[in-house]
Order: sequence, then C-alpha cells, then structure tokens
Amino acid sequence: MKRSFYALSVAFVLAGIVHTLIVLLIPSYAARDAWAKLEQVASPWQFSIVAAPGKSNEILPLVDPAFGIAACRFDLTQTPLWVSAEGQLAFWSIAIFDRQGQNIYSFNDRTAIERQLALIVVNPVQMAQFRKSPPANTDKAVLVETDTAEGFVLIRALQENQSWAPPVDQFLTSARCERFLGDAEAQPTG
Repeated sequence: MKRSFYALSVAFVLAGIVHTLIVLLIPSYAARDAWAKLEQVASPWQFSIVAAPGKSNEILPLVDPAFGIAACRFDLTQTPLWVSAEGQLAFWSIAIFDRQGQNIYSFNDRTAIERQLALIVVNPVQMAQFRKSPPANTDKAVLVETDTAEGFVLIRALQENQSWAPPVDQFLTSARCERFLGDAEAQPTG
C-alpha cells in the first residue's frame, strides 16, 4: 500500500513538472507559426518565393522538393485581393489560408478557368458591392468570399524535372498579389 502511494505521488509530481514545462514552452512555439515565418520573408501584397524545387527549405521545411512555392500576405480590410500568374505548367495549385493557417479555399490548374491563374478574394461587404456592379475583366477569375480579414496565399508549381525549371521560375516570378481596384484601374486578365 505504501509503495503504491509513493509511486502514485511520484507520477503526479512528474506529470505536474511536464505540464508546467509544456505551458512555459507554448509561447516560443506559437511564434513559429506560418504567419510569423511569412512576416519575416514576405511583404504584404507581394509574392515572395519561399521554396525552390530541389533545394532545402527553412521557411517551409516539410514541403515536397518537386514544388516551387510563392507566398503572399493580404489584408481584406483595405481592398479585395487580386492574384494572377502567367505561364503553362504541368501542374500548379493555389491555396488561401487565414492568419492561423486554416485553409479557406484551394484549387488547381485542372479546375481553373482555361487553366489560367486568376483569383479575386473578397469579404462579405466587398462581395455585396461586386453583386451590385460587377467589375469589368473579371469573367475569367475565380471569385472567393471569406470572413477572414488577414491571411496568406500559397502558389505551388510542380517542376517534374530540370527541363521544367525555366517555366516554373517564370510562373512564380510573374505571380501578382495586388489590391483589386476594380474598374478604376484595369487589372491583369490572368
């Protein structure tokens, strides 16, 4: 009986120590989320290449090495987001995430209109404005509505082999992450 009580006491003390250490370590891990990493390398409203095919990556360490990845942060409280890129690849995909890293929407070249990357992301108020008077040159763009104010977009471009390196580089460097200004200024058609 005494031995059981002693073992139980030791287990509770060890569990308390482990619990305390975990609670104390949470802030250091929380500062290493995707948003915090992208803040260090990606300016708002501008794509930054965060992973190159075939190279090791410290920003996104667990990505497929066959993909080049570009990231852009946005804030829909200012304006809607316009995303576009030019080029023909074997495969590309795009995903929209909120600030916490939750996937809001994603699609790829197989489901895009004419396999071209053209995307507009709006909040509910902006969507109501779009419905009242649809902007010109948006008929080939995918329109996504979200309640998220801040977030980020990731474009992934597949480099099947070394011969695809120039088109992948061109596609990722041509990627645009801009404020959507509607009819006041013509947006690229993707």
